[in-house]
Amino acid sequence: MSKQISKDNREYWQNKLSNKFREKKQTIESLHQIEINEQSQKNYPIFKKRLGIEKDILAYLKVEKDFNDYSKNYEKRLEEKRENVRKFFSKIRDKLKSWAETRDAFNDVNIPSYNHDMSYYRLSENLEEYLIDTCKKETRQAFYKSKKGQEIQKLDELEEKATDLLHSDMIGAEVLKQISLIAKETQINMTIPSETIKALPSG
Repeated sequence: MSKQISKDNREYWQNKLSNKFREKKQTIESLHQIEINEQSQKNYPIFKKRLGIEKDILAYLKVEKDFNDYSKNYEKRLEEKRENVRKFFSKIRDKLKSWAETRDAFNDVNIPSYNHDMSYYRLSENLEEYLIDTCKKETRQAFYKSKKGQEIQKLDELEEKATDLLHSDMIGAEVLKQISLIAKETQINMTIPSETIKALPSG
């Protein structure tokens, strides 16, 4: 009766397979990172304009600056200006949360939040960091859907194929032979010792 790969052996090759594919993808991604960063910077003005919040940001910057200047010298009207900060920033935050419902790059958990007890607001800086990061995520997603990013898509497909083999009903030796061929196709350095393959029945 043919012997299948044991659970421990399967887990070992599963981990090795995942690590090798992750390393290969990280190497490819690092080669593209400079191009993605440059494209992200070019995309950023259009990105903000498309969101329809540029006027909101300008309006908010005005009240934030007003609040911060006032907070340094006066206290009695602080709460009134604080409410303006909350109101204008909440409008931006609500719009960004609505975008998060339909666009994967937007993470509503990371959208900056208003804090009533702050003595000096830096929400504009936090907002800019969030928007730059989100724009970069969208740019990255678009890049890897393009022709240039197909190498990563191919790696994902081959990794899924190799993983499926590990969990298939194929004979153990044949599984490792197929995984070795997949690794060779992806130019991933993952040598499976011949004695390992020989130790498993081939049928």
